[in-house]
Amino acid sequence: MITKKQISDILKDYNTDDLAIATVCSHTSLQIFHGARKEGLKTIGICIGEPPRFYDAFPLAKPDEFISVDSYKNIPDIAPLLRQKNAIIIPHGSFVEYMGAEKFLDLEVPTFGNRAVLNWESDRTKEREWLEGAGIHMPRLVEPEDIHGPVMVKYHGAKGGRGFFIAKNYEEFLKNIDESEKYTVQEFIVGTRYYLH
Repeated sequence: MITKKQISDILKDYNTDDLAIATVCSHTSLQIFHGARKEGLKTIGICIGEPPRFYDAFPLAKPDEFISVDSYKNIPDIAPLLRQKNAIIIPHGSFVEYMGAEKFLDLEVPTFGNRAVLNWESDRTKEREWLEGAGIHMPRLVEPEDIHGPVMVKYHGAKGGRGFFIAKNYEEFLKNIDESEKYTVQEFIVGTRYYLH
C-alpha cells in the first residue's frame, strides 16, 4: 500500500487553489460530482471509451472533464496525468470493483478517506461485521436451504445494481445463483434504498 509519506510528498507538488475531484463514472459518481461542483471544485470523470451520455440528464453532476481508459484496471497508468491535474480521488464501490482493491491500495494519487476501508465495502462479511459493530440492525442471515420466503442474495463487491437478486425459495436460489461468486443471503426487508457514502 502506498504510504502516508509518499502521499504527503505528492501533495507538496499540488496547487491547492486548483484542486480537482476525480472518480470513476457510474451511478454513484452523480452525487460525488454534484457535491464537488457545489464546493467550487473542478471534476474529472474517468470512463471507458466515450463519456457516458447519462450525464446529459444531470448537468449539475456532469464532470468538467473526462479521461478515457481502455479498462478501469489501467487507472494506475493515468496516475501521472491525474497528479498533474491536482486530482483527489473520491473512491466508491464501483471504483474498487472495476479497478480491484489491491491496485487501489497502491494507486499513486491522493484519495479522500481511508483506502483500507474499501476492502470492507467490497466484502459483505466484513461490511456486516463493521455495521453490526457500530450497533446498526441488519437483516437476518439465511442459509440457502432454509429459504422459505423472500430473501435478498447479494454478491460481494459493487456490481452496478446487478449484484443481487431476490429468491422466494431454495429452487429459485439454485436457479439464479452464480456459485463462482462469493455471496450473502439475507431476509428481504421492504424499505428505502440508501447509500453509505
